[in-house]
Amino acid sequence: MKQSPNDLKKYQAITLKNGLRVLLIHNNETTKSAAALAVNVGHFQDPEDRQGLAHFLEHMLFLGTENFPDGSEYQKFINQYGGSHNAWTATEHTCFFFDINHQYFEPALTRFSEFFTCPLLSKEFVIKERQNIDAEFALKLKDDIRRLYDVHKETINQKHPFSKFSVGTLDTLADRNGQCISGEIQAFFNTFYRADYMTLALEGPQSLKALQNLAEQLFVNIKSACEPLPKIEQPLYLPSHQGIKINVCPVKNDHQLIISFAMEGIDQYYQDKPESVLAYLLGHEGKGSVLSLLKKQQWAMGLTAGSGINGSNFKDFNISIRLTELGEQHINDIIDIVCCYIATLKADSIPSHYYQEKQSISELSFLYHEKSHPLDSVSQLVLNMQHYPVEDYIFGDYIMAGIAPERTTKLLNALNVDNMRIIHVSQKNSFNTRSFWYQVPYQVNEIELKQLNHWRKLSMAETASPWFSELFLPEKNPYIVSHPKLYSSALDNVSTDNNKTKLIPQKIVNENGFTAWYKQGCTFNVPKGYLYIGIDSPYAITSYENIAMTRLFVDLYTDTVIEENYDAELAGIHYHLYAHQGGVTLQLSGVSEKQNLLLPKLLTRLKQHQVSQSHFELFKRQIIKQWQNSNKSKSISQLFSNLSSLMQPNNPSTVELISALMTVTYAQYQQFCQQLFSKVTIEMLIHGNWLPQHANDIILNVKNAFIGAVDDSYAVQCPVIDIHKQQTLLLPISLADHDHASVIYNPMLSNDNQSIALAMITSHLLSPLFFQQMRTEKQYGYLVGVGYVPINRYPGIAFYIQSPHTDAIALINAMDDFINCAEKNLQEISANDWLELTQGLAGQLQENDQNLRIKSLRFWSAICNNDQLFEHKQQLIKTIVNVKLNDVIQFIRTTIMPSTNPDRVVIYSLAEQDKKQKNREKVQLNGKIINNLSEFVKKSQRKF
Repeated sequence: MKQSPNDLKKYQAITLKNGLRVLLIHNNETTKSAAALAVNVGHFQDPEDRQGLAHFLEHMLFLGTENFPDGSEYQKFINQYGGSHNAWTATEHTCFFFDINHQYFEPALTRFSEFFTCPLLSKEFVIKERQNIDAEFALKLKDDIRRLYDVHKETINQKHPFSKFSVGTLDTLADRNGQCISGEIQAFFNTFYRADYMTLALEGPQSLKALQNLAEQLFVNIKSACEPLPKIEQPLYLPSHQGIKINVCPVKNDHQLIISFAMEGIDQYYQDKPESVLAYLLGHEGKGSVLSLLKKQQWAMGLTAGSGINGSNFKDFNISIRLTELGEQHINDIIDIVCCYIATLKADSIPSHYYQEKQSISELSFLYHEKSHPLDSVSQLVLNMQHYPVEDYIFGDYIMAGIAPERTTKLLNALNVDNMRIIHVSQKNSFNTRSFWYQVPYQVNEIELKQLNHWRKLSMAETASPWFSELFLPEKNPYIVSHPKLYSSALDNVSTDNNKTKLIPQKIVNENGFTAWYKQGCTFNVPKGYLYIGIDSPYAITSYENIAMTRLFVDLYTDTVIEENYDAELAGIHYHLYAHQGGVTLQLSGVSEKQNLLLPKLLTRLKQHQVSQSHFELFKRQIIKQWQNSNKSKSISQLFSNLSSLMQPNNPSTVELISALMTVTYAQYQQFCQQLFSKVTIEMLIHGNWLPQHANDIILNVKNAFIGAVDDSYAVQCPVIDIHKQQTLLLPISLADHDHASVIYNPMLSNDNQSIALAMITSHLLSPLFFQQMRTEKQYGYLVGVGYVPINRYPGIAFYIQSPHTDAIALINAMDDFINCAEKNLQEISANDWLELTQGLAGQLQENDQNLRIKSLRFWSAICNNDQLFEHKQQLIKTIVNVKLNDVIQFIRTTIMPSTNPDRVVIYSLAEQDKKQKNREKVQLNGKIINNLSEFVKKSQRKF
């Protein structure tokens, strides 16, 4: 089994006597253990008259086994000992996974294994879990990805299993003829949950022998299959499903064009990956590319290539284009351009250096493999085991063995108009039918033969076009680094008192308004580095107009630098500009060696930002449309967004941003850009594969970019709203045609470690109890939870429910009842369980950083939170382990229990013109209603 020299884990592949393939992974650098099991069964195996059955079975397996019949016992056990768990059902696979503190891996794995050896599949839980399946379906009814998927299923060969409905509803999973569906669930399990179809991955600090013993003891009783799974014989498309244009109506006001080419399954090509070069070139964003030309015409905002559904006997190669409104008027012209580029690819053999560039990037990723959490590792590997032979379990995703011209040509030949479908996603289309499950308006039209012939000739370069002169393949990538230098530091892995400071970033520049931190990081043995440059500008937040223009600046800046710097992105040097509440942050990451070439270009463009008026108007329309689309998001997402705007004055709502940006002119924006960086403070972190002289060069670059603009007096503070002694504040949010939803948020008065620890422990304690009551027992909906939600360093606890059938006030009352009874539930916790819980939570915080990215992010977060000694995490851990159960009970009584009138914010959905609910608010909700969010924020007290 080939593994990266940077991967110090030990691997062993075995096959149990029942046929179960197992990968054992010894990892002595983690305190967590994890397991994942994948079965080569998904919704493709659903009976025609029981669509959604595979998904339903996935849910039912969590609800009790022979030796652990309590339907909530598994979840409680995993949660109690610092773990997490989940599962998913896809087309041809279903996957289950969990992690937990390593001391409890064996009892957790015992529970997990019984999912597959002796599940109850009890009638008792069928009714309740069927409701959850239906709620999950209802939750995604307005999800545009699901809706597009639904139309796709209706416009293919109906004998192919992809056409089946995958989720399930109350109707498809109903009892029939007086018989409970549990018998059919059991039959499905008996047929398909067989060892030969399964793969299992186990990882932890346990020895390989100990892991092998667990696998053999716990999973050997899974029954073997009598025969292999049948192969899919039907094609995904018949001729009538190609050469067509499908108009699809989205919920959000988005515009998308998908040019889709059908291919056979490509899994067998994994060793040379010929499709990756086609995606590399068609998805290119540099000069001469399809996207570059479309942007010049202002027809498109973005493009991706190569994605599309993929299975054992099918692959869609999609070119997905995010259109502008003008682009919608030029659909055929856009397809002309794509056909011309395909003709360019077909004109001669594709130069080998493109494959070699992809090969170099892949080899670099493998050689300097970065560590991941055990849960992420087993979840990925268990699927690789379904697709690759043993020797490539790890290497299969990275391998690029060499150019295979005949395979590349075969796939390139599949990019022809006879193999093409066009999908146009826009509300402006005409529609004549609706999809069955998601009720999506759509229309299918055959493409005229004349038009098809035109595109056929273009794609074979048999006809002239002015577009040919503007399309060309990219130059060799100057940013590719085949053999990067890795700088070592003698003290990087040493942890003694004398050099403790060497393990954390050092402040190497501390001048008037300019601070730079530096840490050479070779702990992970990767030639990578992370730069964070935080630029605070008081001008960015002087008004809602300026806040809106700052966000527009980020989008326009990103667009203006893409083309000239796309080679760096391809070579693994990434950059990202994002707005924060005091200005903007420029982040660079990836291969460190040539970041010095990219940084000056990005800084120059930052200070010398210039766009045309048409470019400005285009992006202004796009960002306003994006903000307007936010009202189509899930109910609970909209409530949390409003909570963020309520609590943070520098984070106005989308309604306020739209109103502010609507009136901004091109001249105003130009003036804004000239002033944005005229008065700033800068704080930066340099962490990774750089020597001190490299860090000094980077700092000099940044200083030169902001000469004369930096001063301490330009520092920006980011406040939060102080609701001390205001008790319950009510914020109703009008949500037309959405699920009901409510959020109860309890912000803490202080941000000291004791307050943070109490909020974290309380949310951790109440989360599984809340889930059990609100989702499993009372069936309020699919989205329910309790979470620790800090806002600008101030801790808080949020309770939330989204429900398709229970109104928001009833949800609030249900949550209040739960919170009022929480004390009783906690008093049943034993001293031993309490110790395990606090130590488990502390253990999660204490877990080592898995890779350079996570460590850099932790350092940067500490710097942004003014934790200059980088000690907050350790101090918090000490506080957590010293918290007593009585402290939490007292905290609940005084801080979150509704009967004691705590300070809190209650945000809830309100159907438009729902007068009955407005009357009920006054009667049933004891609190002050916020009628104008903006005015409330302006008048409220602030804390920092």
